[in-house]
Amino acid sequence: MTADNAPHPPTPPSILVADDDRRVRELLEIALTAHGFNVFTASDGEEAVKRVLCEHPDLVVLDVRLPKKSGLEVCQALRGGAGDPSIPIILVSAVAETDSRVQAFQRGADDYLAKPFSPKELIARIRRQLARAQEIRDARRHAEELERELSRVQEEARRAHAESRHEQHLRELAFGVGRELHRSPDLDTLAQRLLMAVQSRLGVGAAALLALGRTGDDLEPYAIRGDGFERIAGLRVRRGGELARLVAGLGRPVLRAELERMDEVRGELAPFVASGLVLLAPVRGADGLDAMLAVEERKDGREHSKADAEMLRGLCEIAAVAIQNGLRLRLQADQLMAMAAETASLSPEAAATRNEAAAMIDRAASASFLSPRARDVLVHAVGLGDWGVGPEGRSCLARLRGLDPTGRICDLERLLDEALTQQPSWEEPAPEDRRMTLLLRAGLAYAEARELGASADEAMAHAMAQAGSAMDPATRLALGAATRGTIEFEDHVA
Repeated sequence: MTADNAPHPPTPPSILVADDDRRVRELLEIALTAHGFNVFTASDGEEAVKRVLCEHPDLVVLDVRLPKKSGLEVCQALRGGAGDPSIPIILVSAVAETDSRVQAFQRGADDYLAKPFSPKELIARIRRQLARAQEIRDARRHAEELERELSRVQEEARRAHAESRHEQHLRELAFGVGRELHRSPDLDTLAQRLLMAVQSRLGVGAAALLALGRTGDDLEPYAIRGDGFERIAGLRVRRGGELARLVAGLGRPVLRAELERMDEVRGELAPFVASGLVLLAPVRGADGLDAMLAVEERKDGREHSKADAEMLRGLCEIAAVAIQNGLRLRLQADQLMAMAAETASLSPEAAATRNEAAAMIDRAASASFLSPRARDVLVHAVGLGDWGVGPEGRSCLARLRGLDPTGRICDLERLLDEALTQQPSWEEPAPEDRRMTLLLRAGLAYAEARELGASADEAMAHAMAQAGSAMDPATRLALGAATRGTIEFEDHVA
């Protein structure tokens, strides 16, 4: 290979630093250059916009208080079409209050850093945002490649009558199910649409989705169609375990019977045997396995065919980017609700008892087979309590609601109103909504008693006494088990 044909080294990422303080610009330029970034600077907002249009940086670091155009105005201008609207933006400010953060995210910032900060922390955040932007580009490119591949197969199918039925299925996936899946940012809506597509195309009575839980360590039951949530409540797949490694490594749907031949995964497969799910399919994201589809046998009694597996594989590939985005938005909603709890400014003692009560209510919700969405909302509702229905709490939640495309903050507001005010939001609550209300009231009564010095058993007795006959026996059993730190509640929940 000649010198002219030798591969060129990759161009290092370029960063625009906009700050009106010359010392800050020089310090960040030195620190970022030392870590391999190309750096150019701007001293005011108008210059920052011009340099973005001319230099096309990979990321922008903006001080909020810039002359001529503030950092917030620059951020809004970039998101509105000046340059690349998807460019990562990190806002830096000496103001650390929640309102300032909310304004930053409303204008389109990807991250927010309060002064004073360590250059090391800024560099770490820059690397994270650059990696995230690359993941999105890769996912978009992969989706485009899938669409091109589907188009190629469709063209071949038109020329071969024997492939006509397969072509029709692919068209439905690419232009029907695919559009539906990518249309909704809410993971719950996405899950139901995906499972409905699996049911109809594979001819199965029940299909389930396991997705990354709060910690990101396990795939946990997320949604099921065709049966009750209790059927999959005991399923767990460790993301770093053998079962996840095998299914992700195969990269295709696999029959449970194939996996049962391998001794190292038999223990992890036991809950799937008990649940009657016979076909597992990986949904892979940029960082590994994001979710797993599991389906039961066909309703017509026939075994799952190669065509079934290919259909399921196509659905998983088309859904992968949508599920990854849904998981990120779920995490964002969780962070927004946590921000609201921080704004409530509870005393350390009250915060400790609320955290204990939230953990206990989460166990009870799990034992009651409530959905992951309901559990997420319940945990944050316990943390907010009465503050959430007061003037300050309502104002805070109303501001955050506009930043949450998943609707979880709306659910949180409705739950607080139903449990704590005389003007409930649900005219005729569903069974799950009613159980959420009972558990929230019990959790807050428990926390109140614990803060006054009662033991866990005494606090739970107080909570149940307050509920009286409104609390059904199943919820009482779940709370009793949760108070003891166990989840041994196996009776059917109406």
